[in-house]
Amino acid sequence: MHTRSSSKQTKTASFGQDLDEQKKLVLPELGEAIELQNDSFARSLYHDLASDSAIDNFLKTSRFYSVPERRWKLPRSYTKLLDTNFYTPFRNIISTVVKRFWGDATRQRSREVVDTHATELQHSDADPPTHTSQPSLVIKAKGPSFQLPCIEGGEVLAKIGFTNIAACIEIQVEGGELPVSEQLARAAIYARQLFIQQPNRRFVRVLTITGHHLRLFHFDRSGAQYTPPLNFNDDPHTFVRLILGLSSPNELDIGLDPSIQWRVENGRKVSGTLTTRAAGDTEKVYPLIYIDPFFSRYHIYGRGTTCWIVSDPVSGEVQLVKTSWRSDDRTAEYVHLQDALGIPGVVQMLSCEPDRGQTKDLRSFGDRHPPDFGNRVDTRVVMQCYTHPIITFTSAKQLLCALRDAIAGHKKLFKKGTLHRDVSIQNIVFGVPGADPGDRGILIDLDMATRRNEAGFHPPMDWRIGTPLYQSIMVLYSVDLPQPLPHDYLDDLESFFYILTYIIYKYDCHGVSHPSDKFLKRWEASTGINAAESKEAFLSRGKFIPGTIASRWPDACLDVFVSFRTLLFPLVQGKVSIMGMDPEDVPKSLRWFTLNAEHHYDKIIQIFDTGIAALEKADAEGAASKMQMATPPQPLQPPERRSPLKRPSGEYPESQPPAKRSSPNASQAVRSLR
Repeated sequence: MHTRSSSKQTKTASFGQDLDEQKKLVLPELGEAIELQNDSFARSLYHDLASDSAIDNFLKTSRFYSVPERRWKLPRSYTKLLDTNFYTPFRNIISTVVKRFWGDATRQRSREVVDTHATELQHSDADPPTHTSQPSLVIKAKGPSFQLPCIEGGEVLAKIGFTNIAACIEIQVEGGELPVSEQLARAAIYARQLFIQQPNRRFVRVLTITGHHLRLFHFDRSGAQYTPPLNFNDDPHTFVRLILGLSSPNELDIGLDPSIQWRVENGRKVSGTLTTRAAGDTEKVYPLIYIDPFFSRYHIYGRGTTCWIVSDPVSGEVQLVKTSWRSDDRTAEYVHLQDALGIPGVVQMLSCEPDRGQTKDLRSFGDRHPPDFGNRVDTRVVMQCYTHPIITFTSAKQLLCALRDAIAGHKKLFKKGTLHRDVSIQNIVFGVPGADPGDRGILIDLDMATRRNEAGFHPPMDWRIGTPLYQSIMVLYSVDLPQPLPHDYLDDLESFFYILTYIIYKYDCHGVSHPSDKFLKRWEASTGINAAESKEAFLSRGKFIPGTIASRWPDACLDVFVSFRTLLFPLVQGKVSIMGMDPEDVPKSLRWFTLNAEHHYDKIIQIFDTGIAALEKADAEGAASKMQMATPPQPLQPPERRSPLKRPSGEYPESQPPAKRSSPNASQAVRSLR
């Protein structure tokens, strides 16, 4: 993409002084923007909406187009126009096109061209509250995907906002137009808000008009692309078709997914449905339990994951529908979910739509596309719905049970050849209330999972995959390794440990948050080698736990934490030592880990089982003690006479603390690898 800077200022500025802040939010989300070398993309769109003859008839009869001069009746100079009427000539032309071809829609006011250059459109709650923007013109829309925006804490309805806009049109003065890089940034800010505030968006198109030229910006989950300037006087047919496409009453034309629809009352969504393909390729309509998505990613570029909570129309069972755009060179999540079928502790798939569309088709690339374009495939999966993230725990036992079952599920999935690779606190949830052991904690989100190759290894580590706070030491080191080692089970087990560490150091046993420990702050603030070295130092601390941390947790839970760390430390040191080995010795050392993987899983699960049993025993003793305290007082009795040879039962401890297992030291582990 070619960019240039410009000191020119246009009186059509559509942002406040926070424009630079908004750019910082949106530009990293675009990926690689593609500058098209010709206008074939713009010319290819929306031919089904109006024929050449229909457009010719419109041009002949329109009072805003001169057939003899072959140009739109726009001012030849804008220097004398005031801000209040600068946009009027463009609004008149675009409104005429919309009314002529979408007469019913305009009469019903489901499509209307509105001048918003002086109207502050509020950005989503995900952005700072001061962020607003003012597109020159918008296509205001009504329909099953639109609603009036809320302002002032949801108490007042605004007349227009990003929740009821079909498209944005930016207008600039010929000679005072912004450089293309600036046009792209502003168009992306509008696109981002449409993606966020219209959660069934598949793509967004923004039209920028500069005097006698137009440029079309297209945004989807592969990023952005834009056309070169096109003279709309020389090609009025393309101009008309683009207006029709941006204002079409057909939601599919304007980039919305019609499989998700809402019922609107008094301008607001009150209920909705989601239609998908179930088993046997049959169509199934699910009522939405919530109007808004349960989860959604805000970035333009990427998977764009959106999750909906629905109810089965027959059984009424609560289920989760996940839509995401996977890279077409990556194994689809549903393939890994098929491997997970029947495995306790791992999310269960009910049905899937593996290919609902591709970004290359949205851009009219077909099978040939630019080398810097990454195609993405729209995939939808229906899964069993569980409950809350593990971070919402309310007791130490609930926490340990959930982690234990998620680790056990991870083990069984690994034995089938699939490795999760993205173990984080967001990807472990609680099972349904009253779940049996094995399903008390559920590992979700297999988007980044991989399968073993023919050599028995998984792909190399990639520091860009996963959440740095929970990444293993070796994954963190991989940022500077020319040939990273394969990602393996030990990296994921280490991530489970950092989840436990985060919770132990950040919360108490009742789930109440406390100020972050210095280690957590260091891990959150650093990446790569610095974070890796900090975690190595933390693993080497053995049984040490700061008193302020230890006072918040029962001993049984602390024993699990210490035993987990003690087990991991020599294994991680052994893995780190492989970095210094000769290349021919590396596969043998890696296979040692693979051959011992089940043993390591079993020892960790045993650590959790011991801790859970200790907590259950403490709970039972506490309950018995409460019952004893609640026994009504009895009349005083004379003291019982005892034999001097019999020892009172109270002098014997009821139980002994479980013996702690010792772990091989680091040097022994390293020697065993060689």
